[in-house]
Amino acid sequence: MTLMKIKVFGGDNVGLYIKATNKYFLYHSNLSKNKVEMAANVLKTQGIPVKLVSSLILSPFIVCNSNGVVIPRLWEDYAIENLVSSLRELDINYSVVDFKFNTFGNLVLANDAGAIASPLIAPSIRKIIADTLDVEVASTTIGRFSYIGSLGVANNKGGVFSSVIKEDESRLIRDVLNISVYNGSINGGVEFISSGLVANDYGALVGTSTTGRELMIITQALEVD
Repeated sequence: MTLMKIKVFGGDNVGLYIKATNKYFLYHSNLSKNKVEMAANVLKTQGIPVKLVSSLILSPFIVCNSNGVVIPRLWEDYAIENLVSSLRELDINYSVVDFKFNTFGNLVLANDAGAIASPLIAPSIRKIIADTLDVEVASTTIGRFSYIGSLGVANNKGGVFSSVIKEDESRLIRDVLNISVYNGSINGGVEFISSGLVANDYGALVGTSTTGRELMIITQALEVD
């Protein structure tokens, strides 16, 4: 298993442009061929480009695990059609949803064992997520904040979460995702973990400003080298 420091589009927020699972990773189609190859070597999975024109930011719009992908209907039709075609080829479930919080990837965190969703996510949307990802979905906050998908990153072994997390929240996340929970940060103290960390069970990509102490916690939590 591998951990690599990397810049994307000249910055350390690699987690805004790449989203990884054990079966595939999604990346913005403007990402250079060299960076895509680096990501594929670290994550050891197939990359799927998402051809967005309206935004370079990708990951905050997506909820996914190895079983499926949930995306918002606000994307351009051709971007959705192109992605859906690729997902069908890999036999991956997908759903396209109408939701007033378009960046609902910031409100949900999932792995292959389960998902946690912000209380802002309506039960009807939670059911779509559960059916698409084929997992249990539980509702909670992190530090009593709703943007839980921003404040943590998990693979199927462990997770790194902002230090604002409360013990009851940590306990529920451990139970639902079946992981160990660690407190950490990214890129020299940034609490929005998912902005600078991309991970699956095979490897992780982090922003280049990530400190040695942060790397130590990430490698211990996610069991990467």
